[in-house]
Amino acid sequence: MTPADAWLRMALLPGLGPATAERLLLATGGDPTEVFALSMSDLMSVDGVGGERARRICDPRGEELVANERAVCAKAGIVIHTRADAGYPQDLLRLPDPPLAVWMQGALEPRDRLGVAVVGPRRPSSYGHRAARSLSQGLARVGACIVSGLARGIDTVAHEAALSVADGRTVAVIGSGFGALYPEENRPLAARIADGRGAVISEFAFNQPPTPGTFPRRNRIVAALALATLVVEAGERSGALITARLANELGRPVLVVPGAIDNPESAGANQLIRDGATLVASLDHILAEVEPLMTLARGITDAPAEPARAATLSGREKDLYRLVEDQPKGVDDLVRVSGIPASAVSVVMLSLELRRLVKKAPGGWVRAV
Repeated sequence: MTPADAWLRMALLPGLGPATAERLLLATGGDPTEVFALSMSDLMSVDGVGGERARRICDPRGEELVANERAVCAKAGIVIHTRADAGYPQDLLRLPDPPLAVWMQGALEPRDRLGVAVVGPRRPSSYGHRAARSLSQGLARVGACIVSGLARGIDTVAHEAALSVADGRTVAVIGSGFGALYPEENRPLAARIADGRGAVISEFAFNQPPTPGTFPRRNRIVAALALATLVVEAGERSGALITARLANELGRPVLVVPGAIDNPESAGANQLIRDGATLVASLDHILAEVEPLMTLARGITDAPAEPARAATLSGREKDLYRLVEDQPKGVDDLVRVSGIPASAVSVVMLSLELRRLVKKAPGGWVRAV
């Protein structure tokens, strides 16, 4: 069994989530293939496994399930990326509970890392609809990838707004398997996204139906794939609030379009502002909060890669660029010397990478020019 097949086999086990999988890996020294060599007694000694899960792990039909899942997905044009595969989105590894595998239709491009999550209710007001469409189009025009959940309402508006822009990119993260894509009426939208304009992603097996528990799990992936999360209307119990909380825990900016005080669907969004999220009322407000996007808006990424371009840097970009030399420096090194938070260091270094001023090397970043 290959490591990729072992990860997929764990991902297909009912009730075995990323947290329990991590505990199993600790019991095997980090080798996913060894999980299936553990005895029943060893498995049951792992916290959270229990008798039923142990029996499922030991079930010899597991390898057949892996082969069948791969065959079904290959026929449908879906690629499975496990943690052992190069195509696995590396930003997901920042999560405390990254998916064991993701199912993907379409493809991610390096520029998709400049993403903004746009989230909100399934029944937005006309004001929310206009705001989501206008801001998503503006972001797509400057080169940001729009990340959302393919749900009805604001999610759909955001994806369609990105697709309305020439060369606009968007990523949809669904809360079900591809075979049970929800909502059904958004299948054509998903197909348009996957057809060269981005990617549709799931962490669920092909035939997994949507449940109340799959959507919150979907939201953490939305947050992880974006540099910032933009909330356009949200009631007091909106799933958009979950995405905002997760983005905040990841150290990503939470941006909120203020809503009418007499609209219940804006109560949660307005409370986010009271709790410290950033109020935004225009594209310029968003760009000011997300430095790499301001860089794109200024057109700097299209400039030739010359040392003189370093003169255009300001603030944290200049501070971090001056710290990078010929010897690789990692996030911890840069945080220790600069005092800049790790989450901000990662964002700024991505901006410098995209501008070809630094490049990734074993152990960190080195100067590219």
